[in-house]
Formats: sequence, C-alpha cells, structure tokens
Amino acid sequence: MRSYSWTRLIKRKCFVGIVLAFVVFSAIVTVFRLSSSSRLEVSKYSSSTQTRSTSAVELSWPVPLSQSKDSSAVSTPLKRAPVDEEQIKKLQMIYPLLDTNGDAYVSIDELRNWIISKVKEHLQGALRENIFLFTAIDMNPRNGHVSWTEYHSWFLKKNGNNDTKPGDHDEMHPELERSIKEKISWDKAAWSEAAKTDPDFLNLDEFLSFRHPESSHTTLLGKADDLLGEYDKDADETLTWEEYSLIPAESLLVRYSDKKRQEEFNNFIDRNRDGKLDKREILSYLDPRNPRHAHLEAESLIQISDTNKDQQLSMNEILASADIFLASKVIDTETNFHDEF
Repeated sequence: MRSYSWTRLIKRKCFVGIVLAFVVFSAIVTVFRLSSSSRLEVSKYSSSTQTRSTSAVELSWPVPLSQSKDSSAVSTPLKRAPVDEEQIKKLQMIYPLLDTNGDAYVSIDELRNWIISKVKEHLQGALRENIFLFTAIDMNPRNGHVSWTEYHSWFLKKNGNNDTKPGDHDEMHPELERSIKEKISWDKAAWSEAAKTDPDFLNLDEFLSFRHPESSHTTLLGKADDLLGEYDKDADETLTWEEYSLIPAESLLVRYSDKKRQEEFNNFIDRNRDGKLDKREILSYLDPRNPRHAHLEAESLIQISDTNKDQQLSMNEILASADIFLASKVIDTETNFHDEF
C-alpha cells in the first residue's frame, strides 16, 4: 500500500513538471514570435511611409485635439492636468533618450520609434509576467488553472490583507479602502469577460486576456469577430468601406473627418487594396504592435505641442505639454493600453 502511494505521488509530480515545462516553453515561443513579428512590422512600415502621407488626426487618448484645418467643427480648449516637479524632472531625463541624433530636437520619426520600443517592451514584459504570476497563483491545487478564489486570495495578500481568507469574509469588503473595493469589482467584470471555458477558472491564455488584454491574441480576435458580427451587413466575412464607416468614431483608436477616415481605410487598413477588410487585415490593424498606431500618436503629439510649427519638438515645447506626454505611451504605456482595452 505504501509503495502504491509513493508511485502515485511520483507520477503526479512528473505530470506537474511536464505541464510546467510545457507552459514555460509556450511562453518563450510566444515572446520570440512577438519580437520577430514586431521587427517585421517596423521594417514594413518604415518602407511604406516613404510614399504615404496623411494629415494629423484626432486620437481618442488622452485628451481631444483641436480640429484639423479641413474640419468645420469648432475647436475646444484642452483641459490641462496639473504636473508636479518630479514629473517635470522625469520628462527632462527622458528627453535625451528621445533625441537619438543629439540635435536638441525630437522629430516625429524619433518620437514614433520611441513609442514602438516602449510598446514592444510593455508587451514582452506582460507575457513574461503572465507566466510567472500564473504559476505563483496556481497553488491550491496546482492544476494548470487559476480559480477566482486563488486569484482573490493573492490579490488580498498583495494589498496587505494577509489575515483575510477568501470564502471566509464579507464579500462586500467593509474593511477595505474604496479604491481596493473598486478594483475588486473591476476584476470580477474582467474575469467574467476572459473566462471563456469555465466561469470559475482561467487557463494561461485567458489569464493573459484578464491581466493584459492588449497582449492577448484571443482578445484581439474577439474584437475582430465583434466588428464583423455587428457591421458585416452582407455576411461575407469582410467589411467594405460603406460597412466600416458605420462604426461609431468613439469605438475607433483614432477619430477622423470622413475624408481622412476613408484615406486610412484605403492606405493603411486595406493592405491588399481590394476595397474590403478581411479578418486578417482587421486583426493586423487592431494589433498594438502595428507601427501605424505609434506613428499616429507621435503625429498627434507633434500637432498638440509644436507651437512654432517646425514639425519637431524642443524640450520647452514638450514641458509645456507635460501632462499630455505623461498620459501618453511615451511615458505611461501600461495605463494607456489598459484604458484603450
């Protein structure tokens, strides 16, 4: 009997070891593919932008821009957020890193390349964090799935509630600060969205969708399916310009006049120029690694901050728009992504 128990224990440990090895290997392969794909996209984009040009657009982050010259809408003043001395020092330290050619000015190319590097850094970091955090939380039992109870226990301990046990406390959390209770409510909603196979458990990819939806192919695929499901009126699994133009502006990454929006459709989303978008083209455009998004953000930052209209930014111009830079992917990549997703 004792020999049989030891045999079962050894088999169980071997199985757990195999599962963990497979999970780690999958994460490494995913990070490698992400890095390779990102370099390819940057290369393609750099060559294509030599022949393409569009006017500045209005990003949906972090604050609305003034209308472009071809718009008849009335401009609205920007609401500026207060900036403290430490934040100013942070921008002053980053400025030389933005100015890669050392000419004391930041061009749109330098700004775009910095944003691309920060996006890549964030996405790869999210993948690495996901595998280690998933393994650390999947403890009771270690079965390749994280339960809400396991995650909630980890969350409470992380926020200093070591004596509180999930399942043995008031679910209204009267002892917690309001911000923590709001985060728990947000987590519950995000958990329900990510849990596709079982409402009480998340596998590794679902956990990535839960913690970092911007890094999850499953999340992007779901968004592409939602767009096709709602706006593909003739059910041919593609979106024509007429169908795409029905998508509300607030649902898009950027906000254009109708003319500029059609230019974006024709020049940057419809990659094979056949007049319609298939799922692959939609996924490519939605992908945060797409350098087009970095270019649009850099273009918009220039539009906001370039007071002398020389198409480049001095340190003084960046500091004058400090609140906008601090809220952008130039500085706060993670929060910016999570607000978008």
